Amino acid sequence: MKNRILYIAIILLAACTSKNSPSKPDTIASEMTYGKLICYGQYYDSIKYNVLSLDLYSDGLTLDSTDHMVGSGTNLYLSDIFIPLTDTTLMDGTYKCAKTPEPKTFYPGVDFDGTPTGTYILQVVNAKVSQIIICSDSTFVVSTNGDTKELLFNLQSEDKNYNIHFKGVLEYEDRRHL
Repeated sequence: MKNRILYIAIILLAACTSKNSPSKPDTIASEMTYGKLICYGQYYDSIKYNVLSLDLYSDGLTLDSTDHMVGSGTNLYLSDIFIPLTDTTLMDGTYKCAKTPEPKTFYPGVDFDGTPTGTYILQVVNAKVSQIIICSDSTFVVSTNGDTKELLFNLQSEDKNYNIHFKGVLEYEDRRHL
């Protein structure tokens, strides 16, 4: 009888213990405060367009001296933005997500076994990626006033839309001759 009571007590304790539920991901920031634009020139031999990458960061997330993310916040990254060979920066207008490169298009996001490329959003907590959101069927609009760029993004993931905004001076790096 003593063993039976102990057995029932163990079963009851196991049934009453809380199960660890996955934590809800942090909210994706809608306002980016720092941005870096890199021009690679005609990066792909078979594509007759210049290629840009765009890297945007929310408040609280920065880059250290080795270009590693530090802090917590949201990072929006676009790896391949196509522009005419006569341009080396984002020109005013609407850019659309496409699988075929044309001027003012950019590649959709793709996840290769946990490694994203194309267009994606990272949620970073204490310098560690806590969430990856792959974006497709997205657009963004560029308007320029002097050195200031304003970028309005409408990004679509599998199950949600994200509206992200940046207004400021983009850090610019020219890697055409590297």
